[in-house]
Amino acid sequence: MGIVYEMFGITSVQVANTVLNIAVVLVVLTVALRVVKVLFKRAELRLREQGRDLTPLLYLRYAVKGRIYVVCLTAALRHVPGMNAVLTSLLAGSGVIAVVVGLASQQALGNIVSGMVILVFRPFQVGDKIRYHGLGLTGVIEEIGLRHTAIRTAEHSEILVPNSLMNSNVVEVLPKEKEADCPEAARKK
Repeated sequence: MGIVYEMFGITSVQVANTVLNIAVVLVVLTVALRVVKVLFKRAELRLREQGRDLTPLLYLRYAVKGRIYVVCLTAALRHVPGMNAVLTSLLAGSGVIAVVVGLASQQALGNIVSGMVILVFRPFQVGDKIRYHGLGLTGVIEEIGLRHTAIRTAEHSEILVPNSLMNSNVVEVLPKEKEADCPEAARKK
């Protein structure tokens, strides 16, 4: 083990500090994700009680969790000896990296932008019954995420449709069923 320490120019104390710091970052990550989960669950319950749309909240949850992961990953990497220089180089080259990543993930970024368009213009919401003409299916919107929209069909299967397709195909929002039209709702009372 001493050879490894000499080769990288670090001491066992530095290794122990690095491991301890990364462990602290992982604990902070875990706690932060749990706090976010609890806060968003509470907000979701309040919005459900008020009968309000959950779509912006669900979308915001993904954005917050993504930022927590990025911050914690960066913090963990900063504690690894020699990574400060790598992180500085990455920051300096981030413009080039952004172009490369943008070209490589064009479809994924298109889905995210389409998800934002759905969020802003709200052609449909979580809980709406829709007919998606692109695939010829009918179902209820269960979730609108960063990448896809989840639709629950009458057969109780879940179909994940990329947001770019949801924006580029005809989606018919069906009227809400009234109790008289829905015998199951009348029986539940």
